[in-house]
Amino acid sequence: MTWRQFRTPALATGALLLVLLGGLALTWAEVTDLAARTGYTGCQGDSCRAAGEAFLQALQSGWASEIHLAAIAALYLLPALVGIFWGAPLVARELESGTYRMVFSQSVSRGRWLLVKLAVGGGAAALSAGVLSLMLSMWAQPIDGASADRMNPLVFAARGIVPVGYAALAFVVGVTTGLLLRRTLAAMAVTLLVIVSLQIAAPFVVRPWLAQPATTVSPLQVDGAYGISMSADTGRMTLHVEPERRGDWVVSSATITSTGAEFRGPADMTQCGPNAPRDRETCPRWLEEQNLSLKVTYVPGSKFWNLQWREVGVLFALTAVLSLFSLWWIRRRLV
Repeated sequence: MTWRQFRTPALATGALLLVLLGGLALTWAEVTDLAARTGYTGCQGDSCRAAGEAFLQALQSGWASEIHLAAIAALYLLPALVGIFWGAPLVARELESGTYRMVFSQSVSRGRWLLVKLAVGGGAAALSAGVLSLMLSMWAQPIDGASADRMNPLVFAARGIVPVGYAALAFVVGVTTGLLLRRTLAAMAVTLLVIVSLQIAAPFVVRPWLAQPATTVSPLQVDGAYGISMSADTGRMTLHVEPERRGDWVVSSATITSTGAEFRGPADMTQCGPNAPRDRETCPRWLEEQNLSLKVTYVPGSKFWNLQWREVGVLFALTAVLSLFSLWWIRRRLV
């Protein structure tokens, strides 16, 4: 019975995943061939940086780049689709139509009835996300190596085992919401809001806390690339410096003074600014005299799998808590 109720959305989602997996399979040879032709495959030392950039540039003109973006988007959309179309209607539809009375009058207990639905739906959601994430992670190995951005918040949630946790949690969120609201459309809307909020909050709130980022303070090198935002009236200024931490996730960076406060100027308008006669020469020298430092908070790229396991552990813990709550609710609170 569970499979009969579940098969239509499951087959529809499976068909979409097969299309994506087929696209990854068809472009696999293109990615490996480009990596070999640009010299990135087998490169060593400093030459890998230039070869990697050439490989990524060559990749932009083919279908592989489009497939890569589509697969990342699919892994972000999958939890929402699972929660809305798999989880939310699964119990809410029964409660809304009143057919739950017939189900609860059978020999199977309501707790076991819900447990089977949670196991089948949650397992299928986790399996779908796991297969797509595994395929994409293997397919994108040369891309991740060349770009060194696996720790990038946009890429991180579309690699490894984290997508499995989000898919399983999204399904249980949908089921729990439907159980509480007892209206299918309302449950679908609330489920979408919860899942999107979670995906937005995770990289800004949860992930930095789990990652326990490191902080370094080093003298500001004004001969590097930097930008300046300045008020022409007050002289208040902000320096924008891009830290050179390849492969790491830079959580924040700020230019600070010798006291530890963030540098805001005011600037010497005769040395820096639109009215300074030789701004490009005098402004860097003036900045050097301010004894400024660059404070960078970052998560090392070597923590990728450590952070993956921590985040998926939190997601599975939330999934278990919501599952237990749903089982308690249907036994004790649901009339």
